[in-house]
Amino acid sequence: MNIRDFMKKIKDLPTISAVANEINTRDKNDSLSAKSLGEIITRDPALTATVLKLANSAYYGMAHEITSIERAVTVLGFDTIKNLALSISVFHVFKTREGQLLDLKDLWYHSLGAGITAKYLALHSPILTCDKALPEQAFICGILHDIGKIAFAQNLPAEMAEILKQTRDGTVAQHEIEKTILGFNHQRAGQAMADAWNFPEEYQTVIRLHHAPSVAVIGDNARIATLTMAVYLGNKIAKALHLGESTDPHITKVTPDDLRNIGINKQDLPIILQEIKNEYAQCVETWSYEL
Repeated sequence: MNIRDFMKKIKDLPTISAVANEINTRDKNDSLSAKSLGEIITRDPALTATVLKLANSAYYGMAHEITSIERAVTVLGFDTIKNLALSISVFHVFKTREGQLLDLKDLWYHSLGAGITAKYLALHSPILTCDKALPEQAFICGILHDIGKIAFAQNLPAEMAEILKQTRDGTVAQHEIEKTILGFNHQRAGQAMADAWNFPEEYQTVIRLHHAPSVAVIGDNARIATLTMAVYLGNKIAKALHLGESTDPHITKVTPDDLRNIGINKQDLPIILQEIKNEYAQCVETWSYEL
């Protein structure tokens, strides 16, 4: 099987809302403004209510209640509200379905942990300090990094059950076992899903390379390299700190090369890790699975 055959075969591709799809499409076409973002979100009453609920949560620490999307965009900023709306849409893909092979709750909290860790690594990386959008983009890429596993579980349950068994019982990483059994891995499936959802090509590349960051590092795009390294390390650190539970329990050490590639000094790592743990505790309360 190859990725094209898989995409043709699947009957139930996990989908995000039409609103999120439109946000991504308009953003790719450079036609998304603060005004149009507010108008798109307010077309979906459930999404509007959730955005406002999160915007008013302790996580954002607003002194006064935000009662409209337009006000939320003004107070919290265009990028924050855009990524909040997209994150909520992706979150619903992780909601448990009857007979689900994966524990999607654990996978959600792991993905959230990877996203928060990637965000803080991007914040502390000196490589692209002028790029203020990078940390929030690292956050959403972290949330997206394992979405291919959901498609496998829903559409290839027998193969996925065998992949999970071999992963638990052996020492080989899950993505390598997937390649052996299926001919491709969850990174490629996740990239295909992100493409179907109209996420930016940068995000698709990060998803595809989050287990092979050296490919991005040796490229000539510092932005993609930094995002990829942030998600690669975010995944490693989230697993080591047990921020949620990945379907692959194997933990690999953060190496000096890892830190060098993202521009972080080893002596600064303990402070960053404490910030990540504090942020995760706050974020889990806000992004409860019962949301």
